[in-house]
Amino acid sequence: MSGQLSGVLPQSISETPIAVLDFETTGLTPGFDRVVEVSVVRVDPGSSPRLMFDTLINPDRRMAATEVHGITDQAVVDAPRFEDVAHDLLRALSGCVLAAHNVYFDLRFLRFELDRLGLFQELPHLCTMHSRPLLGLKACGLDDACKTDNIAFTPTHSSRSDSTAAALLWMRYRDAFKDRRVLTFHDLTKLGKKYKFFSSFECGTLTTARKAKKRPNPLKPRMPLEPDYERTFGAIA
Repeated sequence: MSGQLSGVLPQSISETPIAVLDFETTGLTPGFDRVVEVSVVRVDPGSSPRLMFDTLINPDRRMAATEVHGITDQAVVDAPRFEDVAHDLLRALSGCVLAAHNVYFDLRFLRFELDRLGLFQELPHLCTMHSRPLLGLKACGLDDACKTDNIAFTPTHSSRSDSTAAALLWMRYRDAFKDRRVLTFHDLTKLGKKYKFFSSFECGTLTTARKAKKRPNPLKPRMPLEPDYERTFGAIA
């Protein structure tokens, strides 16, 4: 039967790379509001989470929601614009199933930002928040989920810390699915829930190999990088 399934449906959950994405934005409405920070943490089979992409973004508008994420106009004045980093971001997501804690929020902004550049394509995605009920747990915010699962996390609304925490949660859920013999993405769709993201499993992963254009401004992470970040990111950029 597996041979009749499309996209990532027949793929092993534990053997499929996951790219955990987190955006900080000026608000809740893509288009009127814009992305101001993006991070991608990749979870490869048998490996610890790796930061693959991390930068502030100049949103081409006045900053808002600073009281939530702490990012100011001054912080992004010399940061790259989304169009400057779009190809880098796509390369960070390539070959992976996308994940986020409340993936519907991040996916709406990803769609808007890439659509206006003619770069969006459907990709398989899952939600760490809504993975919890598939395991008999209560869907909740990132902070509460980390407390429940004993994952160290300080809720600062930083893309890097949020995507890292969600990646650690995913590793817990991935292993719990395996323990319950939920082995493929198709198996996930048979757990009694009807989540919208299940239909995305019919898509294949991104295979982009397009090189990034030279950026007018370099990447601008909000926090200092680990020593091996440039080597890690250089492998895909």
